[in-house]
Amino acid sequence: MIELKKVFIIIILICAAATALFIWYMSSGIDRNAIYYKTLVTYENVVYKTVEDTELTLDILMPARFEHDDIPVVFYVHGGTFSGGDKIDLTDGVRRYVAEEILDEGYAIISINYRYLDEDSHFPDNIIDVKDAIRYITSVAEEYNFDIDNYGLWGSGSGSYLALTAAYTPSGLFYGDFNLREFSCDVNYVIDMSGVTNIATVRDTTVMNTEQVAEAQAELDILYGLGIDIYHLEDYLDEMNQYDPISFISDDTVPTYIIHGLNDQKVNIDQSDTLEENLLGNPVPLTYTYYKVLGGDNDLDGLAVSERENIVSQIVYFIKTYYKE
Repeated sequence: MIELKKVFIIIILICAAATALFIWYMSSGIDRNAIYYKTLVTYENVVYKTVEDTELTLDILMPARFEHDDIPVVFYVHGGTFSGGDKIDLTDGVRRYVAEEILDEGYAIISINYRYLDEDSHFPDNIIDVKDAIRYITSVAEEYNFDIDNYGLWGSGSGSYLALTAAYTPSGLFYGDFNLREFSCDVNYVIDMSGVTNIATVRDTTVMNTEQVAEAQAELDILYGLGIDIYHLEDYLDEMNQYDPISFISDDTVPTYIIHGLNDQKVNIDQSDTLEENLLGNPVPLTYTYYKVLGGDNDLDGLAVSERENIVSQIVYFIKTYYKE
């Protein structure tokens, strides 16, 4: 009987310790998304090029199961207002469930880091980096058994701007690393999640206070490095629009999936509306899908499970639709 009591006490102590550990884990500053993301990564921090002694890296997430002889690839471009964010953002919010389903469908995911824009780096440095990351994967495709005829691009927030521009521009535009120039960076489709599409229309100076105007001016200086005067943007539209994805829409524009939350407080849904207007305005009808998420915020968080599942199934269906046999 005494032995049974001891066992019972030990069990209680173990449960108490486990509970305390769980409470500590939940309340600590541990980045649980980063931990989860790393469980999906097969090849971490692969250097795709070096710029002035700075190594630019990407992560390769191999599929959960192999459905194809050669592995189709989805490239992910994180957001962060062009000056932050990281490739681990792939599994943050609803993107986690999208990524899981993509991997389960037999696709690989390449999550890309690129240069932040700052006092020394401006457009199109980050666009070049995204295209060079794709060129690099093409250069090593045989090593990983990747299918270079089945590439797609997926971006979120400011990453959508980069993904759209990279997808809409010819492979030979925005060259970077000399050793990668011979390789294609063409893709079959692009996914725009809560994206910026026309930077000149992001802010309205008529409703900003002095502090907000100063912040917006500083952002423009970082993005373009051209001394653009925020009060006279109309004089600089040619310089600003030369990197906007809508400037490159043509008969050859790849199929586009647009998804945006109606409650997005970071990137106004007008940005996605503008993209749709330009796709519709092309002389040749272009293939696109536009899904407006009722109540969705910038990260499409806090949605009902059924809505989240609907988003995942729609995006994965779109990806599979443009798989080339």
